[in-house]
Amino acid sequence: MGFMDWLKGTFGKQTCAFCGNEVGMLKRTKIKNKEFICNDCGYGCSRYIQKYRYTKDELLGHMEYMKRQDALYQQIGDKFTQAIPSGTIKQAVVFYDDYGMFLIRDRDANQRYLKEFIRYDQVAKYEPYLEEGEPEEPGKPKVFGECGVDITLVGAADDMGEHRHGLRPHPYITETIRVCINNRDKHIGELEVNQIISHFNAIFGVNDNTRGLFSFGPTTQQRRQGEALKAMSGVFGAAVQAAKTGEVSEETKAQVADAMNKVDDAATGGLAEYTRRADAAETMI
Repeated sequence: MGFMDWLKGTFGKQTCAFCGNEVGMLKRTKIKNKEFICNDCGYGCSRYIQKYRYTKDELLGHMEYMKRQDALYQQIGDKFTQAIPSGTIKQAVVFYDDYGMFLIRDRDANQRYLKEFIRYDQVAKYEPYLEEGEPEEPGKPKVFGECGVDITLVGAADDMGEHRHGLRPHPYITETIRVCINNRDKHIGELEVNQIISHFNAIFGVNDNTRGLFSFGPTTQQRRQGEALKAMSGVFGAAVQAAKTGEVSEETKAQVADAMNKVDDAATGGLAEYTRRADAAETMI
C-alpha cells in the first residue's frame, strides 16, 4: 500500500458497514475485517464495549441484544428501587431490586444510547474510587477531581472458579465500568458513593454472617441455611410418599422447586433470589 493509499484509508471518508453512509475519520470506528461503523450506528451498541474487537455480524447480534434491553426498560424503567444520586450530577446507579438488575444513568449519554441493564449476578466486584490532584501550594488540601464506583463484571473468558458461587458472565462487557458519581462536591459525592457500596453489600450479603451489637439469634445466612435444611427434609418426606403412590403431585413438584431455591439462596448468600428475578424479567421481552 502506497503512502497516498494510507492517507486515504486513514483520513479519507469510509463507508459505514451498517448504514452505507460515508463518514470522516472523527465520525467512525474501525471494526474487524477492515470495516467501519459510524457514530450514529454506534449508538445502537453499549457504550461499555470496545467496538473494534467485533466483526460486523457480531455487532449486529449485539445491537439486537441492546434493542431487547431497551424494550425491557420501556416496561420497567419507572419501577426502580433506588437511584443514587437521585438528581444526577454526573452519573447515577439505578437499582431495580425487584428485577435483579441495575442500570447506569448518564447525564450526557442518556439521549443518544439505548438503555442497558446489568444483572446483579454479573458483577464480580465493586469498589469506590477517588481522584484528587496535588495542590498548587505546599500544605494545602489536595484538589478534588471526582469520585465514584468501579464496577467489574464477570467476563466470558474469566475462570468461574475464581468467582463466588452464583455469578455468570456478561455476554459483551469485559471492561471495568467507571461510574463517576460526582465531580463537583467531594463531601456529597463520598456520601453517595457509600450509599451505592452499601446497597451492593446488601445484595451480595456481605454482612449476612454478622450480628449487630444488640442482635441475638441466628444471622441472616444461618437462617438461610436452616430454611434450606428444613425444606430438604420436607422434600425427602414427599419423595417417600411419591414412591409409595407412584405419583408426583403438583404440590410435591412445587415443594421440590422451593427447596432447591432455598438451597441456592444459602449457597449464594441470597444472590440466587436476584438471579431468579432477573431471569423472570428477561422473559418479559
